Amino acid sequence: MDIIQRTEAILKTLEGSELCTRQAGQVRQLVERMQRLEMTLAVIGQFKRGKTSLVNRILEDDVLPVGIVPITAAVTRIRYQEGRTSRSARVWFQNGLCEEVDAGDLHKYISEQENRDNERGVAEVELCTDSEFLKDGLVLVDTPGVGSVHENNSRSAYDFARESDGVIFMLSVDSPINQIEIDFLKNTRRFAGKFYFVVNKIDIIDEEELQEYLDYCNALICSIMEIEPGSEEAGAIRLIPVSAKRDRGIDQLKEMIRQDLVHSSRTIMEDSASHKLQEILKDTRRQISDYREVLKMAPNVFHRRFQDMHEELQKWEKKCEGLPEHAPDGSTKTYLRADLNEEKARLSEKVKQLFGIEYVYEVNRTEAGQILSRDEYAAELTNTCRELEKTMDTIFMYKEENAYTVARRIEDLNILLHTLDRYMLQ
Repeated sequence: MDIIQRTEAILKTLEGSELCTRQAGQVRQLVERMQRLEMTLAVIGQFKRGKTSLVNRILEDDVLPVGIVPITAAVTRIRYQEGRTSRSARVWFQNGLCEEVDAGDLHKYISEQENRDNERGVAEVELCTDSEFLKDGLVLVDTPGVGSVHENNSRSAYDFARESDGVIFMLSVDSPINQIEIDFLKNTRRFAGKFYFVVNKIDIIDEEELQEYLDYCNALICSIMEIEPGSEEAGAIRLIPVSAKRDRGIDQLKEMIRQDLVHSSRTIMEDSASHKLQEILKDTRRQISDYREVLKMAPNVFHRRFQDMHEELQKWEKKCEGLPEHAPDGSTKTYLRADLNEEKARLSEKVKQLFGIEYVYEVNRTEAGQILSRDEYAAELTNTCRELEKTMDTIFMYKEENAYTVARRIEDLNILLHTLDRYMLQ
């Protein structure tokens, strides 16, 4: 069974359980990416290591804004589009909506000063360019820096590490590797299939100091990556000294990436997919473990939480009844499906708050801009509330009195766990 067949088999298994909607969505995205043969290379590292400047130098164009304060507050994907010379970008929001903006205005969406803690709800930014470097199916991603005072930035960078096939891990000669970078690298190595360790700002030290820093980093990285010094794996670790400011070492980095893209992209993607599948399977097991803990709750606590959920859903249904039919100017008021996506996200958060499990609704970006009438919107939200309550009752067997049905669900859960364990051993 090759990696695509294995991934599809795992997807089929997860789709059969109401407990695993989030993990099923992650595996589905993994299948789609492998089918597209599009390799994602993320530039990752601590705040102010020069990640965005490096991206601009790689693309030989100042496509992204840089500054003294944290600029990158949201993930920015850059992909190839033939003949694309216009300075426009697409901003995707968490509710599924998309806005076309001038690239010169990107700072309004990805600057920490103008979009503090991502209050605009930006999911990611997408830029298209005709850069030759991206022509063969490479997507370059600029990520928020970790370690700044803005917790949302670190969370976004950690989350995106799960999506990357390869990683350009940024270090800088003006600072030794610190605990934040060590922890981040340990986390990232569980997902990526390829690493390029880039040491920036080499223009501020001499050759002897640079060599000392490279030797120090090499030994520490081997330790972090759990690689035996002197082994073949250790020899494969390459630290690429660059100066993004002075445009030094960039060509060497690009050539290394280009060679891997031509000769090893499928292997890198398959290794990355294998890593990701293992983490998704572990995450699924944790989710099931959390679910079992909920089932062990004292009956009075369990009942109270279900009552809280029931009352919350009743409030939502009542809210639907009071939705206005007319806008302030007297015209017929319309609603967006994106608004419904936001309501579903709040419902998911309520489930997590009460029961400690993640019940996720997937956001369909192609439908987010769909216009709904007041009655359509109210009907869909009401139906969502009722379906959620029914699903929670079923998952937790809250109103189930048939002993056979309870035993059958527990047996199905055990079968699911055994199946997941089998895939983890493959």
